[in-house]
Amino acid sequence: MSMSRLDQLYRRLLLTKFFTHGWGKPEDLKRLFAFRKILSNRDTCQHLVSAEYPINIDKEYKDGDCRILEGHFTSPFVHHLPGIMPKEVEKATFQVILPVQWRHQTLRPICIHLAGTGDHYFWRRRFFTARPLLKETGIASILLENPYYGTRKPKEQLRSSLHNVSDLFVMGGALVLESMALLHWCEREGWGPLGLSGISMGGHMASLAATNWTRPVSLVPCLSWSTASCVFTEGVMSGAIPWETLQAQFFENSVYQDEIRKLIISPEDNRRRAYDMGLQFAKDYTNNIEKMESIHKQSGQSPELSRPHISPAMELSDLVNGHQSLHNEDTIHRSGVDNSEKAVNNVDIFCGYNYNGETSSSDKSSVTLPPQKKHVDGESVKSSINLDEVTPLSPHEYITRILPIPSPSDTRSISSILMKKDSSKVEISAQQNTQINHSPSSSLRSLVQNIASTEKSSKKDTQSGPRSLTLKYAFAKSKLMISRQPVPQLPSNTEQVKNLQQEALDFMRGVMDECTHLGNFSTPVDTELIIIVSAKQDAYVPKEGVLGLDDLWPGCEVRYVDNGHVGAVLLHQSVFRKAIADAFDRQVKKYNLNPGTQASEQHPVAPVKTANHS
Repeated sequence: MSMSRLDQLYRRLLLTKFFTHGWGKPEDLKRLFAFRKILSNRDTCQHLVSAEYPINIDKEYKDGDCRILEGHFTSPFVHHLPGIMPKEVEKATFQVILPVQWRHQTLRPICIHLAGTGDHYFWRRRFFTARPLLKETGIASILLENPYYGTRKPKEQLRSSLHNVSDLFVMGGALVLESMALLHWCEREGWGPLGLSGISMGGHMASLAATNWTRPVSLVPCLSWSTASCVFTEGVMSGAIPWETLQAQFFENSVYQDEIRKLIISPEDNRRRAYDMGLQFAKDYTNNIEKMESIHKQSGQSPELSRPHISPAMELSDLVNGHQSLHNEDTIHRSGVDNSEKAVNNVDIFCGYNYNGETSSSDKSSVTLPPQKKHVDGESVKSSINLDEVTPLSPHEYITRILPIPSPSDTRSISSILMKKDSSKVEISAQQNTQINHSPSSSLRSLVQNIASTEKSSKKDTQSGPRSLTLKYAFAKSKLMISRQPVPQLPSNTEQVKNLQQEALDFMRGVMDECTHLGNFSTPVDTELIIIVSAKQDAYVPKEGVLGLDDLWPGCEVRYVDNGHVGAVLLHQSVFRKAIADAFDRQVKKYNLNPGTQASEQHPVAPVKTANHS
């Protein structure tokens, strides 16, 4: 799916940079990783926030057709990880948008809306979500200020630019606990059914909070997905990150590599390896096909005709003796190649294989040889050989098992066949052939020397002529010549820089998955109450190659809007509100919550309890 150009353009116009101070203190990351294991388990997290956690109401007033409360409370996060939050962030502030009169006697639905990236204060959510939702459906709203945003923004922070990567994890952990405190407060006030929602980053934070609530809750994450790693490493937001700063810190302080990286747990590890391998295979396969087509076009040869074909019948003795197959013209057929070239190709394919039932060749043959009467050392055997069950011999095994078998005349036959390609330039006298030592090592040396000398003499021909099966090609492909391949050169400076960049990118992906991947958190109590709204062309939250929310939470519903991230925020607010209303309706119907008296007998809102009123 193509990415939205509007998303890309909008991100370029913004000057905001994230994580300009780096990863954060290593000791803070260690504490956050350890706390994540407690926070992500509903059985342990439910004890972190008391059902009677104090909430303070600072102001209450009527605004048109709704009633607004403003309040604050100390973030529960402070009690569990003291010293990590800046002082300005510790005080959580919120607004409540209530109807003047509830539509139903017993149902008083209310939804917590968490802020997306850059959504400071309350006015956007109040204007685009809370007021229309209350008017259309009668669902009240709680607007919670994000840590590091609005009234909770540190003085030295510029706009939404979080200084450290660790700040994002503090924000997420704090919102989980703060949402739990507000949900408990709603129950004490007699409000319900309850729900959570948010757009973009707010949708992801709402998902994290919903995983730890011990009762069914409606959840509507909009324009978010299963992890934040794809947002900061693949989406357009990755362009707002100072990668050079992060790379420098990562390699200067060994704690990030030696200790913190070992603490990372990512549900994507196995999937990502397979996905990356698949991408690499597709890339390499396409490149190889293009190279082969280019070669065949230059040589004027049909690619289909140049492919080797293996006969369905092959004598076992041909494989064991290693020389009779050289005279079998039906074994391997290659268009435009004489019998000597067929023999060379035959040596290349079969000389390095063992008969013990395995193969490690990159291009395995699936030809199964039919059972036939075989004659090995005078004994008749009946067998069936599958080339998929053949493994390559080591050089030592090749010398000790294969080379001693041919007779001197057979060795002369191999030499003569190899030299037949260019008899006008390379000649081997009969006297030289008869003087070949019968030992395996001398046979090997002779064969290698003949091939090497022929390769030099035919160099010009191989460069200009068709590359069907020249001696140079056979020499390069031969299993005997592996030891003569050049040693790989050390990576250049450019390659080293790319490797460093990739390591920093992988570390970012890992820490994001560790703290934000929903696969590391408990599954919500009832996934049928979850409606996910996603944008098809979202360039901020790319979904390729990561686990989907519908995979993690079977039973949830995914709805798509045909737009990008920015376009969906601007044009599809009504779709988000409709999803919230539908999720609440499902909760009412599934759990038989009695709507009670309808709107004709509306009931006024009871005053908020003042036990914790400041």
